[in-house]
Amino acid sequence: MSAPFDVAIVGGGPGGSAAAAAALRRGLSVAQIDRFTFPRIKPCAGGITIKSCVTLPYDLTPMIRGESHDVDFNVWQTRHNRFTRRRSPLLRLVVRPEFDNWLVSKNAEQPGFRFFDGERVLDISYDGLFTLRTSARTIRARQLVGADGAYSIVNKLFRVTQPKGMATAVEVALPRGDAVLPEQIPPCFDFGAIERGYGWVFPKDDHWNIGLYTMAKQTDLKHKLAEYIRLKGFRVSGDALATFEAHRFPFGGYRVILPNAPVYVVGDAGGFGDPLLGEGIYHAVASGTLAGETAADCLAGRVAANAYYERLKPTVLTDALITYYASRLFYRDVDKGLAILENPFVWRAFFEGGANGASFSRSLVRAWWFLAKSLVHPQFRHYRVGRSQSLALSGPLRGLAYLGGALIDRADWLSGSIP
Repeated sequence: MSAPFDVAIVGGGPGGSAAAAAALRRGLSVAQIDRFTFPRIKPCAGGITIKSCVTLPYDLTPMIRGESHDVDFNVWQTRHNRFTRRRSPLLRLVVRPEFDNWLVSKNAEQPGFRFFDGERVLDISYDGLFTLRTSARTIRARQLVGADGAYSIVNKLFRVTQPKGMATAVEVALPRGDAVLPEQIPPCFDFGAIERGYGWVFPKDDHWNIGLYTMAKQTDLKHKLAEYIRLKGFRVSGDALATFEAHRFPFGGYRVILPNAPVYVVGDAGGFGDPLLGEGIYHAVASGTLAGETAADCLAGRVAANAYYERLKPTVLTDALITYYASRLFYRDVDKGLAILENPFVWRAFFEGGANGASFSRSLVRAWWFLAKSLVHPQFRHYRVGRSQSLALSGPLRGLAYLGGALIDRADWLSGSIP
């Protein structure tokens, strides 16, 4: 029998590939398994935030299919907010099947890496070594990474996290030759286009990615997506839903039960994503990187395997906790939620934090630092269209917040620092 791998990774998405890249950099041997043959179909809007770009193990440039200095955060058919970053993009766009395949191919350039695609993992056992029985072979490994998404067999068998809920996203890709939008728009989020969720439009080089995301139980999502496409003003020749895809998004997996084996659950497999925006790539890559690094440290005898979950606490797990409760509050009244975001004290801190690669929780904890930084080197601008509503504050406090915010924006404008 061949020698066991140092790490077996179940799942070929960004989290699994980030874990593989981190382990390979430390000289470990890695087996990565995915049930689909690559390049696979993978429903995903393909928006890569700056914090995700910073966390990725490789330079994203070859995979970029669009990028934008502007992002719209709207309340559906009511409020329109455009945020602009003049020096560099706020959002980069990829096509997920290409992106996932590229990450695997980059790892395949490293010695000690084997990729087994088109093989479903049927069973996993542990007796000091992991034995993974796939549809084609048996693989032995010293450590195990579960990066196998919403219905993770790794998390099911080892019961590391119990996500609080499961959101749903549906989408289509409309070729630009078949779909026309009278007004060109940047990537946009239309909160309230669906109950407890939003609609999105992401313009890419040769197509539009359009979809709906919801935390609520919904029926007839195909019809609702078709209606959203129509109301956004798209004129489509042919069937607008010909490329319809759906996927589930687990969230709220911030409580961990430490396993009695060197098992590292990452990304959607643990429910680590942000339910506020439905973002999972950052959390997958960040947790995957920590998993690969911890696997190397564990084999070297520097830490125990459960140190991985301690390392997750300040970043990914804290984000999973905060965004879970923030999403519950935000989607109770998206109009008030966007009104809060409109205040310069709020949006400046969060956009500056995001531009510096900070997670949601880090942007919150260091809000005043990022706010101060945004004033010293201003590069953002906010344009508001439509009716305005006050913050969820009262009397003098509300007035002070808006007066201070107005003075900040006015100072930027007069100084010429923002065009």
